[in-house]
Amino acid sequence: MDRKFGLGSSFGVMQGRLSPQSDRGYQAFPWETWQEEFDFAADRGLEHIEWVLDSWRINENPIIGATATVRKRIEDSGVRVVSVCADYLMDNPLDVDDNTPWVVLRSLVESMQEVGAEWLVLPCVDHASLRKSSSLDRFKRAIEPLTEMLASTSIQVSLESDLGPVQLGELLDGLDSKIFGVNYDIGNSASLGYVLDEEFDSYGRRISVVHIKDRYLHGGSVPLGQGDADIHRAIERLLNLEFTGPVTMQAFRDSDGITALDRQLSWFQDQLESLTP
Repeated sequence: MDRKFGLGSSFGVMQGRLSPQSDRGYQAFPWETWQEEFDFAADRGLEHIEWVLDSWRINENPIIGATATVRKRIEDSGVRVVSVCADYLMDNPLDVDDNTPWVVLRSLVESMQEVGAEWLVLPCVDHASLRKSSSLDRFKRAIEPLTEMLASTSIQVSLESDLGPVQLGELLDGLDSKIFGVNYDIGNSASLGYVLDEEFDSYGRRISVVHIKDRYLHGGSVPLGQGDADIHRAIERLLNLEFTGPVTMQAFRDSDGITALDRQLSWFQDQLESLTP
């Protein structure tokens, strides 16, 4: 069967982008509409939903508290959950001296295996940023227990980081490529002022998950094509790499909800088609 969006191994959407903007934050688990989102995604030819695990009512989040219901929605809709964005760990970074985030992570890893999710997106930004040497040291100490936890699974870690191309490349050189890769967020990189080609030259082969987003330089999210992200070039580099990981629309959202997503899906499809035969 022909794929509607022929980029990566699976093309999908970040949970919540199929619903109106939440008053709990720009990216938050959509408690009222999460089940409907599977059908909305299927209707648009999307192949997966990237799950959001945030701090709000974390033990009740269905990926942990109602795994069987999640599996049922996957089966009924045909839309997979291939990745989980563990935003909880952005507020509660992994630390060998703090057992709390590890308890949550163990539960999440078990649930990911039950629903067939293969990529754990680990945000190393905001409170979990690695820019300070003390934070980078904390993260490096957590690598061994994290590796041990995942050793008997097929789950890979995709690091979302605000480090520059050289620093991130050097960090990845010291990590097992079978487990650790990069979550490349096109919009976040543009906002930080990083040069796309320098990023791909430094660690392109380690990119395991892609987030599609547009942002202004040092600014917030805007609809695709209206900011400073060179999305056309990013698609071109990913195609040249024959990228085989999931590609997720984490694009601009507002009170229009699904209407805003539909406009951006159309724009992205035009860009993709201009670069593929």
